[in-house]
Amino acid sequence: MTFPANTLESVLADTRAGTATGEQLLHALRENDLWVPLPAGAQPGGDTALPIMTLPDGPYVAVFTSAEQFGLAAAGEAHMVLPGRELAALLSPELGLAVNPGGAIGLPIRASGVDEIRGGERRVAAGSRMRLGLPVEEPHELLAALAGAFAVLPAVLEARLALGKVGDQPPALLIGVRLRAEEDMDQVFAAVREVTARVTSPFPVDTVVLRPAGDPLTDWLTANTEPFFPADM
Repeated sequence: MTFPANTLESVLADTRAGTATGEQLLHALRENDLWVPLPAGAQPGGDTALPIMTLPDGPYVAVFTSAEQFGLAAAGEAHMVLPGRELAALLSPELGLAVNPGGAIGLPIRASGVDEIRGGERRVAAGSRMRLGLPVEEPHELLAALAGAFAVLPAVLEARLALGKVGDQPPALLIGVRLRAEEDMDQVFAAVREVTARVTSPFPVDTVVLRPAGDPLTDWLTANTEPFFPADM
């Protein structure tokens, strides 16, 4: 089994060797995919449990830097794959990241480092369990404004809406966006921020990227919601 298997793991190895900085590692964690075990799987009711580890200085979420590293510790478990920036946006402020526990090279990222990964901006406050559902009333003005913004972005193939609630935290709207290429994420996130700055939303708004079949969040949105963009889907 080869290590490093990707850019993130190369930076992780360089950090351990002292040839990369902590800032470079946080940037790599932000921009690259992480494999996150889901100990209870994705339940039909929309529950998703995150793998919380308790270390001496606080709680951490276990994540892995590649399918190979995930397989070393959690082969066969349900999991989701998402960029570090999206995961960080889901985590409550006291949670750190335990990178590659039991893997080739692992280390903890404290909660302050996770805050740097998310850029100081939390889209959804999260704890150990997320419940997905639908808002009682659709925010029609917000969805119309988002659809208008997405219409001028060729990168956006479709967008769906859900309501996410994590632990005892207040609920937040989840805007699930399917893209032509994930390099286009930044412009989509910027468009959502611009819309939510001028259109009132009943809840905080989070943006997540819809992924191929097998990702629990994407599977739930696909099975339980209809796209609001494009409207003729």
